[in-house]
Amino acid sequence: MAKKITEAIAQKFEGHDTLGFSMEPSVHPEHGDYASNVALLLGKNLSRSPLDVAHILAEELSKNTEIFAKVETAAPGFINFYLSPDILFTEFKNILREENKYGGSDKNSGKKARVEYVSANPTGPLHIGNARGGPLGESICRVLEKTGYKVLREYYHNDTGTQVEKMGDTLWYWYQKLLGLETEFPEGGYLGEYLREVAETAVSQLGKDLKKGDLERLTRFGLEQIFKENSDTLNRLRIKFDSVVKESELLSSGKTAKIVEELKKKGVAKEKEGAIWFSPKTGILEDDQDSVLIRSTGQPTYFASDAAYHKEKFSSGYDLVVDILGSNHHGHVPRLKALAEVFEFDPAKFLAVLYQYVRVKKDGVAVKMSKRAGTYVTAKEILDEVGADSVTFFFLMNNTDSHMDFDLNLAREQSQKNPVFYVQYAHARISSILQKATFQGFAEENLKLLDKEEELQLIKHLLKFPEVVDDTARDFQVQRLPRHALEIARAFHNFYEKHRVITDNPDLSEARLMLVSATQIILKNLFQLMNISLPEKM
Repeated sequence: MAKKITEAIAQKFEGHDTLGFSMEPSVHPEHGDYASNVALLLGKNLSRSPLDVAHILAEELSKNTEIFAKVETAAPGFINFYLSPDILFTEFKNILREENKYGGSDKNSGKKARVEYVSANPTGPLHIGNARGGPLGESICRVLEKTGYKVLREYYHNDTGTQVEKMGDTLWYWYQKLLGLETEFPEGGYLGEYLREVAETAVSQLGKDLKKGDLERLTRFGLEQIFKENSDTLNRLRIKFDSVVKESELLSSGKTAKIVEELKKKGVAKEKEGAIWFSPKTGILEDDQDSVLIRSTGQPTYFASDAAYHKEKFSSGYDLVVDILGSNHHGHVPRLKALAEVFEFDPAKFLAVLYQYVRVKKDGVAVKMSKRAGTYVTAKEILDEVGADSVTFFFLMNNTDSHMDFDLNLAREQSQKNPVFYVQYAHARISSILQKATFQGFAEENLKLLDKEEELQLIKHLLKFPEVVDDTARDFQVQRLPRHALEIARAFHNFYEKHRVITDNPDLSEARLMLVSATQIILKNLFQLMNISLPEKM
């Protein structure tokens, strides 16, 4: 359709720039199926009334009767398009032919993407805030793969530093307590029962004769136990990584020290106040305390190891590098983008996606903490309450730029009030229909029998799927996926409640079975991208 607009511009306004017009699905059906702002942009370029330009283009585009049933204009210069049944049915057939491949493309075939996500705090159970990055990252990976990318899924395990030392001290406290020894809780130690559980496992597996000199061994044991538990939690969300990069290995291998020297040689690291600072030539980060690479004590910072890690990312031949981070890392992003420039990696190919805080609510009241974690709600507890499908759908449904309230009552609800239940119920209905039907194939000419408003609206929703994939691969606004699934579910339920699928007319029955089958295909494709199951029965 965009091509036809471009051709109309060339016909009526030859040689004029269209300035990147949009062609968006209409929010309200009475305003057509699609709307374009092309006349607004072109009118400004031509110094003419946008509405006059819209009239001229609409008259030209109306000639394409095989695509457009009607083309109308609306103030102050929008053009509304109503698609013809012929183009609807032509594209509709592709759903049935391509099935799980429908909506995909090879536009990024041969390209590679490297996506880091979750990267939770290594000293405690995965909390509900960090867990939000899991479904978000996995869905982005799947959308990229749908457009042809080969994707490397990566987890960064920052298993060193002050936080790890505090965890070790707390673990040593519990280890001694379990042996009946008198000891004091360490200053700044971690609250909650989880480290007591780790200490119990340590007593069982490492024995009862550890000395203070074995603190490093006990700390490493604790890190491994927590990492395993968090991996199990992510497995419940059906998330697995291709690569786990450990900060400790970056340090022990000398990569962290090497990157600091390399940044010095490039003139973007300098000594100040006894420390070594990352100082890009722009100077915008020079006074930022968080841009210290080596402290005055000689200890490398988290950022130093992260610089080594990102140097590897930027230098490993990937066409796209994506970091999915909690919003508390927003100050870290400019430094990472500066590193991309230092290592001559196109900054446009490095994307950082930030997601906001999650608040858990139960019975309308915020749940502040769990006994086990001490200071926050764990992802495992929420999974135990509502299951992986509800957790994933709710996380994806909300814009990552916004804080979200996770409503436990709604997520547990086994009714159409629960959005994931509502969509899954649509699929279960479809499965029941298709299991009972004797559907051997389709005769294309029967599609013309689908002329009811509810049938055509459902088809139009189904045909938006390729645009949803393309747009999401471009801007990572994954909330489109669950929202599109809800649109389709509503359109399907509306169709199903007003029209019988199996009728006395075999040809009409076949046409409606084709519509039901195509709806199942799109729902499956959407849920595959969201990493959510679709039950056959409910």
